[in-house]
Amino acid sequence: VSQSRYSANRTPARQRFPASQWIRNQGGRGSCNGYAGAWALARARVVAGLPFVALSGEYLYSMINGGRDSGSMLDDGMAAIQSKGVSREEYVKHESYLWSQMSEQARQDAANHRGFECFRVDDETELASGLCLGFIGVVAVHAGGSYNRLDSRGVRGASRGPGNHAVGVQDVRVNNNGDFEFDEVGSWGRSNGQDGYAWLSWDGHLESTVQHHAFYLIRAASDSAQHNVPEVVS
Repeated sequence: VSQSRYSANRTPARQRFPASQWIRNQGGRGSCNGYAGAWALARARVVAGLPFVALSGEYLYSMINGGRDSGSMLDDGMAAIQSKGVSREEYVKHESYLWSQMSEQARQDAANHRGFECFRVDDETELASGLCLGFIGVVAVHAGGSYNRLDSRGVRGASRGPGNHAVGVQDVRVNNNGDFEFDEVGSWGRSNGQDGYAWLSWDGHLESTVQHHAFYLIRAASDSAQHNVPEVVS
C-alpha cells in the first residue's frame, strides 16, 4: 500500500469527496452510526460509477435505534443498508430519528439505494486491504479527551476505549514508521478535524473498539435507474 490507495497517481479520497459536498453534521441526535453508514453507501455508489446522491443518516438511524435516541449498533446498520436501503436526504427532516417520522416518500425511495458486497472487518490488515480494493468502511472510535486534538499530520490524539462514536473511513496511507493510517469521515461538521476529516491509527483508535463493535466495508450499490420498484419497509 502506498501513500494513496492504489498508486502515486491515484486521486486521494479527500479530493474525490470534497468536504463542501460530502461532510454533514448530525446535530444533537445520537445518529452517528446512521450518518457513517449512509455516507459510506453514498461514497460506494460513486466509486461504483453511479451518480452522487445525498443519503439520509437520520433515515438509516430510524431503522436501527429501537425507537429511542440512544445510539445503535454498527452491524444493524450494515444489515439495514443491504435489506432495506437508505432514503435520499431531501425526503427526511434533519434530526428526526423515529421510524414514525419517516414519510411514505422516503420509505419508497430507500429501496432504490441499497448496498451490496458488505463484509465484516476484524483486523487492521482486512480494513487496509478493503480500502485498497475500493471499499468504504464504517468503524467505531472512542471520542475521549484527546480525540479532538490533531497533530501536524492531521492524526487524532490517541483515544482508546470500548467505543462511543461511529465514523466512516474512506482512504488509507502508510506513515514513516510503516504503519497504516485511516482517513476518517466525521459527522460533526466541517469545523471538526480537517474540514470534517482526520486520520486515525489502528493502535491509537481502532484496536480497542473493534473488540466491541462489528466494523464493516461496503462497495457495490444499487441505483434508482436500475432498481426503481418502490418497496415500503414495515
